[in-house]
Amino acid sequence: MPSPLLTPKETCCGCSACEQACPKKCIVMQEDSEGFLYPVVNEERCVGCGVCEKACPSLSPNEMRRPLKALAAINKDEKVRKKSSSGGIFSLMAEKVLVQGGWVFGARFNDSWEVIHDKTNKKEELDSYRGSKYVQSRIGSCFAEAEELLKEGQFVMFVGTPCQIAGLHRFLGKSYDRLLTIDFICHGVPSPAVWRWYIKRVAGKLILPHWLYGLFGWAVPIGVIRGIEFRNKQRGWKQFQMFFKSKNGRENACFHWEDSYMRAFLNNYDLRPSCYRCLDKEGRSHSDITIADFWNVHKVIDGFDDNMGTSLVLVNTPQGNVFLQDVDCKMQAVDFDEAIQYNPSWRKSYELNPKRQEFFQCYKEKFGTLVRQV
Repeated sequence: MPSPLLTPKETCCGCSACEQACPKKCIVMQEDSEGFLYPVVNEERCVGCGVCEKACPSLSPNEMRRPLKALAAINKDEKVRKKSSSGGIFSLMAEKVLVQGGWVFGARFNDSWEVIHDKTNKKEELDSYRGSKYVQSRIGSCFAEAEELLKEGQFVMFVGTPCQIAGLHRFLGKSYDRLLTIDFICHGVPSPAVWRWYIKRVAGKLILPHWLYGLFGWAVPIGVIRGIEFRNKQRGWKQFQMFFKSKNGRENACFHWEDSYMRAFLNNYDLRPSCYRCLDKEGRSHSDITIADFWNVHKVIDGFDDNMGTSLVLVNTPQGNVFLQDVDCKMQAVDFDEAIQYNPSWRKSYELNPKRQEFFQCYKEKFGTLVRQV
């Protein structure tokens, strides 16, 4: 008898592996009241084959893997590093793949400034994939598209959150020599619904006088926005700013500790429920490479902290090690345990904010008031 998915909402990471794996196409990802995607099964069409359960990373978590080595790394191209969240290592790895005629999968903004996963084989499009995006991305059909390219013998570099990479591996069900998987040390993923609501307010700030914004800011179309950076470095890497630019040239920049959206994110108000008990910490995604900001790098190694960004690179597999050998950047090995103490998210999830439920119930009316109460 056909049966629904076994994963409760508290553990479902929304990777979409089940939806893409279903041979009968009877699973659809739908948003819940908080704006997160969950699988909905058409039980009339389901034949109970179990393929979706096999593809689910939450039902069968991987074992922990300690990295083979840890590195401090900086892209030598200062223009690229300035546009990047940390040391600009993603760009170097992506460029290497593209030179080989391969494809890069990652997160970018769509025309509505929602965060989606997509692919490119063009260097001129890499800028869209560069930089952190603190919203859960919509994977869509990217796992299936990556599989098709791999079966054709194409080189694929797939970048995502640890749960997305774990989902990709489960979906594929086998290893590929021409697949490079890269994840990052993840704080957790905020709600796309909260993000959509927030950027409409920012759009109003960009084009309306202050006195009008208070009255009509919520109704301004987001099409006025020309650019968004979660980690703008005009004031440096450690004092990064949330940055918006409008089509008429107006700019709005705010330090991350002052911006209401970033305060909600960093204080764990709007993370996906599964993020508070993430099953993919401690290398369980089985990615080839993990990247992150190398916070407090000056306490670990000399000569890598100029306040413009340094990457921590964790090499998890022999394949990842081989790939990095001829990447041209400033790079030096560091002690893993010493480096990871400044990135505790590699090991543990953040605690559930006790006011999370209240936040989702009334963030549209009291967003600023709620996030200031921390």
